[in-house]
Amino acid sequence: MEKTLNQIMSMLEEIANQHRQINEFFQGDFLDAISRDAAQYKLMVASLQPGGMGAGYVRVNIVITICDKYNHSEYRQVNEVHSDCLLICNDIKTTLNQYVWTEFADVTTEIATDPFINRGQDMVAGWTMLIGLNVFDDENWCAIPYDDYDFENGTPGATGDNCDPITEYHLYVDGVLEETFFQATNENNTINITLS
Repeated sequence: MEKTLNQIMSMLEEIANQHRQINEFFQGDFLDAISRDAAQYKLMVASLQPGGMGAGYVRVNIVITICDKYNHSEYRQVNEVHSDCLLICNDIKTTLNQYVWTEFADVTTEIATDPFINRGQDMVAGWTMLIGLNVFDDENWCAIPYDDYDFENGTPGATGDNCDPITEYHLYVDGVLEETFFQATNENNTINITLS
């Protein structure tokens, strides 16, 4: 994968930290997020959902929840909370369609959204949005940390696979290129340079 799940979550947290209307980011279950004593609203929660894997990608599905508290006696506040949280969801959608995200993943073209009201420990309302990321994966079998697994694909570096066991060396003497050569890097090599 071009980005790990930890890196993706860090990028989502950065969105929350930089957005002037979001006061906290929480990764995990929404009910866990709002059940804490110190939850700070407006709150952004990222919850993982079932995904998948295909040729050249790993599918990561994440439910993003944006919510805020409202006063139970001022029920009309719910409309304002829904309006504000939907605008933030749209900001996140716009951010996910920028190059910093599209360079490593295809983002779903249409993002499903759903308004909610939750009368738990905190009276909150907001929106959820389901984001699907097809994270690019070059399926580089040479990068898998096996010791001696035999793929039976031939020697790493054979034509047509993703390995590159040949390294190009440039030999400089006093800043002048003297020689360029290639040497296999799938085994230990000794290079002896003798200056005459």
